[in-house]
Amino acid sequence: METQKLLPSVTERNPYLKDQVGQVIFQFVNMMVQPDRAPKITGMLIELPVDQIKAYMANLDALRAKVQEATDLIDQSEGKAGQP
Repeated sequence: METQKLLPSVTERNPYLKDQVGQVIFQFVNMMVQPDRAPKITGMLIELPVDQIKAYMANLDALRAKVQEATDLIDQSEGKAGQP
C-alpha cells in the first residue's frame, strides 16, 4: 500500500485528502466487496474523521473492519441484514 507516503499528509487541512485516500484505498476495497459497492464504500470511508482514516490506512485489518462496517450499513439500509 502507498499509505506510508500518504500518511503524513492525512490532516484536516489537506484539501486533497479525500481524493488521495480514495485513490489509494479503492483498489483494496474493490477486492473486498462486490465491484458495484466499491465506489460507495470508498466514499463512506473517506468521510470518516482523520484519526480513523489514519488508523485504517496504517493497518489492513483495520481497513477490512471498516469495509465490513460499511457493508453492514448498506445491507441494513437495503433491508438485507441477516440474509445469507
